[in-house]
Amino acid sequence: MSTIAGQALFNSGPHRFIIKPVGMLFVPPLTFDPIQTTTDVITPLEFAVIQTGRLIGASEADLWAQVDLIRLRAEARLTGDLVDNASNTWAGMTLLRFAPEDRADRGRAISLAYRADYIRLAP
Repeated sequence: MSTIAGQALFNSGPHRFIIKPVGMLFVPPLTFDPIQTTTDVITPLEFAVIQTGRLIGASEADLWAQVDLIRLRAEARLTGDLVDNASNTWAGMTLLRFAPEDRADRGRAISLAYRADYIRLAP
């Protein structure tokens, strides 16, 4: 079971977590200037995790209630520990964006694919 700030928002369906590149933001040689011969290091990258998956509802109303709750949490910049399905924990993560796909799939249950972006914001 995964959670953000102790809230299990996405557990109605399957989902996975992807860690975005970490380290430093840099500009390789020759990117902006034909005589640039060195790599320019700009700044540290913020730690980010992307979650993709499907929300599953027993009915259309149930699915859209889940979407509305997640939307409210993203708009409020919900911040806390992010715990994935394998109990890996990342402290101080903020749910910054929730992007549902453009259509719901209907079968035995109704489901909706999504992407959620979490970032550890600099203090």
